[in-house]
Amino acid sequence: MYTTRIQLTNYGPFETLDIELPFDGEVPKPIVLVGENGSGKSILLSHIVNGLIEAKNIAYPETPEVDTGKVYKLRSTSYIRSREEYYFGRVDFESGLFVSEFRTTRNKKDYDDTPRGIMGSVAESMWLAMDAGSHDHYDTNIDRSSGSNDKIKNIFSTNCVLYFPPNRFDEPAWLNEDHLKATAEFLNRTQLAGHTIRRVIDYSRLRDNQNWLYDVVFDRSAFEIQRHSLPLQHGASGVSAPVLFGYAGEATSVFEAALAIIRAIVGSNDLRFGIGRRHQRTVSLIVESSGVHYVPNIFQMSSGEMALINLFYSLLRDFDLSDSPFANPADVRGVAVIDEIDLHLHAIHQHDILPKLISMFPKVQFIMTSHAPLFVLGMQEVFGRDGFAVHRLPQGQQISPEEFEEFGHAYRAFAATRTFNKYVQTLIESSQKPIVFVEGATDQRYIEKAANMLDKEDILALVELRDGGGKGKLSKIWKDSVSPLTATLPNSVVLLFDCDTNKPSSNKGKLFQRSIPLQREHPINEGIENLFSKATLEMARRHNATFFSTEDEHGATNEAGQAIRIPEKWSVNHSEKSNLCDWLCENGTADDFRHFGLVFDVIEEALDCVPSSDSGSCAESSR
Repeated sequence: MYTTRIQLTNYGPFETLDIELPFDGEVPKPIVLVGENGSGKSILLSHIVNGLIEAKNIAYPETPEVDTGKVYKLRSTSYIRSREEYYFGRVDFESGLFVSEFRTTRNKKDYDDTPRGIMGSVAESMWLAMDAGSHDHYDTNIDRSSGSNDKIKNIFSTNCVLYFPPNRFDEPAWLNEDHLKATAEFLNRTQLAGHTIRRVIDYSRLRDNQNWLYDVVFDRSAFEIQRHSLPLQHGASGVSAPVLFGYAGEATSVFEAALAIIRAIVGSNDLRFGIGRRHQRTVSLIVESSGVHYVPNIFQMSSGEMALINLFYSLLRDFDLSDSPFANPADVRGVAVIDEIDLHLHAIHQHDILPKLISMFPKVQFIMTSHAPLFVLGMQEVFGRDGFAVHRLPQGQQISPEEFEEFGHAYRAFAATRTFNKYVQTLIESSQKPIVFVEGATDQRYIEKAANMLDKEDILALVELRDGGGKGKLSKIWKDSVSPLTATLPNSVVLLFDCDTNKPSSNKGKLFQRSIPLQREHPINEGIENLFSKATLEMARRHNATFFSTEDEHGATNEAGQAIRIPEKWSVNHSEKSNLCDWLCENGTADDFRHFGLVFDVIEEALDCVPSSDSGSCAESSR
């Protein structure tokens, strides 16, 4: 049951959010929702899951996951954004299905006028339809009418529909002896109309998947074994022997898909399943070439391996229990909503394995939240930049993997280690051009945009522009550099600091320290944003006031008791620094970026400099 769009207004951390989920034709692209804790990732998923569960209760009314007439997600006035009078939410699914909800702080009849912002918005129809004595309205066409009912039953009978909450877990093998020796059992299925053992909410317990896998192995062995009788002697009649030719059938296809998944997770194709004897019916992994156990019981796999097995076996299991035919994982169609997909996963699992497993299921719509920058970068390697989408919450804008804020946090942590110094040295030694290190990722993006706007791309083409990981790391490069290193640099290296550092122009051989000149007439007096004029910043503030914190001009008394005027002061809110960069790079003009010409002047000066001493003075041009 593909999700096509989600809209939220004044809901918790969301002011206005409108995300159309990406498709390549009719095939869904994976989407990753990122953001800091409290940015609304789980809240957004809850709206989607609420609709999925409501639809599932229509398809299987005898086995509801919530009580009939109730909803999975609570609707509460406490979710209305501070200083607002209402919230609105709507999720659209395939086949024209939708769920929407609307809530106000007071009953409709208690308002003298329509609350601000409703009329002309997506919430207008909900306000008009709400009863006068109510402050809550819920609307959906997921109901028991014949048309809707048939659509929903068809979707659930031919698709997998799963939600993996963040509190999913499995008890570890070491917990007690019973779990270590837990045996597989046949699944207890029901064929009664309106009943199902399938669930939308999947805590991915390994026992369920192990029992299902046992069923698959049994069906394969009992019903799909391929034997042919061959004569024992050429020309002899009536004397033959059965010869095993392998297995063929749907259970065999599912079995092979399950084995392919676990081989990808473990990183070895030399594995097969083993089933214990009838008195200890465990599912094991065996090294095929040697016949020895890799693990005697898959309950003994690591937490990360078990997390991946559970996720992707749950997809196989749910689709296998549907009415759709199966030949390979590419046949699996449906939706997998996964909160914190990187839960329990090692960095290698996040970056190398998880994206490959996702790619095995191209018709499954993966809607995921994550805090793991390595996972997002791994997705880019497997799917390419356009093969999936990353949206940063709570704003909801689509970003590139490199703009994922946690990537910056991880990079700065990485930069604090000795590994960073080795990385810098390797980068310098391998570079074919001079390198300009700037303080951060937004500095780099602003400068690249300015080069395009100001026709300075020829200058930028002469260098490699790199994120230096912050002013502290640039200072460390300068402080730790010694004459043998700087004397043997293959090309110039420029450490370009923002205006507020007050770093003097200096050099150590081919290593240059430079600062961007401070524009004292501009409202922001620190960071690269100092290069933007007040007119440009006011334009950005009109678009989104949360970009900045401001302090108006005011009077004060200095230490000598004299009255002075403190000028107006602006600062960029830390959480909005990247968002401001997004907006200015998309909407700024050449006039807005005109002061960035100073950056290219500094770069040109450093490139032309042949240092005569450590003072930073230049004897002659090197170009």
